Amino acid sequence: MIRNEKGFTLIELMVVVLIIGILVAVAIPVFGSAAENARDKSCIANMRTIAGAVSQYNAEWNTDTATMAQLTGGTDPFLKSTPNDPHGAYSYAIDANGVVSIGAGHDANDNKGVAFPTF
Repeated sequence: MIRNEKGFTLIELMVVVLIIGILVAVAIPVFGSAAENARDKSCIANMRTIAGAVSQYNAEWNTDTATMAQLTGGTDPFLKSTPNDPHGAYSYAIDANGVVSIGAGHDANDNKGVAFPTF
């Protein structure tokens, strides 16, 4: 009896599936961490943009404070619209000193409530 042995054995296939499973188990947490890091960086970039708009508004109108409504309103707004938080749960705020911040529960770079002063 002549055997025509073509293909892979069950053990070889199981080893390949095991290796793929290990690679996926390593890749998923890394991807999740990268996505969260990207959201944090986007949030910080939005805050810098708002801080720049506050500085421009204050310089043009010779004032010390600006609100989001003032930045996004009028015929020539400093911002087209209020940026959305990439995390989806927080909103940006400008305090009386012109410091741009995001909700107190936000935890970008292990800081509670990230804030950017305007210059």
